[in-house]
Amino acid sequence: MPWTAGAIGTPAGLPGGIAHAEVDPAWQPWLDLLEISLEEPGDAWRAALRVRADRAAGAPLLDGALVNIDGQRAGALVQRLAQAAGLVTDGCDAPAMIRAALARDEETLLGMADDSDVPIDAFAVVAHAAAIPLLHTAATLLDANAATAWQRSYCPVCGARPSLAEARGIERDRRLRCGACSADWPLAMLHCAFCDELDHKKLGSLSVDGEGQLRYIETCESCRGYLKAVKTFDALTFRSLMLLDLSTIPLDLIAHERGYARPARPGWAPHVELAAWPERGTMP
Repeated sequence: MPWTAGAIGTPAGLPGGIAHAEVDPAWQPWLDLLEISLEEPGDAWRAALRVRADRAAGAPLLDGALVNIDGQRAGALVQRLAQAAGLVTDGCDAPAMIRAALARDEETLLGMADDSDVPIDAFAVVAHAAAIPLLHTAATLLDANAATAWQRSYCPVCGARPSLAEARGIERDRRLRCGACSADWPLAMLHCAFCDELDHKKLGSLSVDGEGQLRYIETCESCRGYLKAVKTFDALTFRSLMLLDLSTIPLDLIAHERGYARPARPGWAPHVELAAWPERGTMP
């Protein structure tokens, strides 16, 4: 059954018709993978992650992190994801795959895909889906004060670029949302989410017929970047964020037609390593 608001539960904070948005059926395979990943209990993955307090200035939470991934659990998750995607990944090192996805280590993912004789695009989709439980867990570890103080163009948790902006609540506070881990952080309205342009004359928006101020596109003439934006009552849940990102693909098409684009690379690719430590021990 295609994902709709009803299929995944009412998306909290979505006003009006947005709550009833439907996703193109072509995206159903990805949503099936997402649902498999979100079924994983967070507590089972929380113990697998250790983050460092002495990160470099501007580094996201995952930079320098150590992960001690349960090979059996990771292998079972990757197997379920691969089966759902119609792939065979027998013999694949699941913890190494997840680490590479967390670090956006394209070279390692390419080598693993070649070893498994699986197309890299399909392999990468499964790898990134397998990393969702750890990414979602990492987002819960971000200190609220650190998130509030973060004023950068990439996620304070995983370094990804924001997937959209929320104009949240009655005051329409602007919050950038990460589509990889669901973290959110504030950024002033007249501030480009990608190149830090502050000149209001170079910042604009594209409206969509029939949407009013519910959905629109933020644009920057300096970097020719764009970011989708939506008015919300409350913070979107992770599922709702994914649903909204996919159901607003027409906004992406409009932006592309006008010559705008999103950055191709993440803001910061975190350095992540596999490690082992006693179950009740501290980070080595």
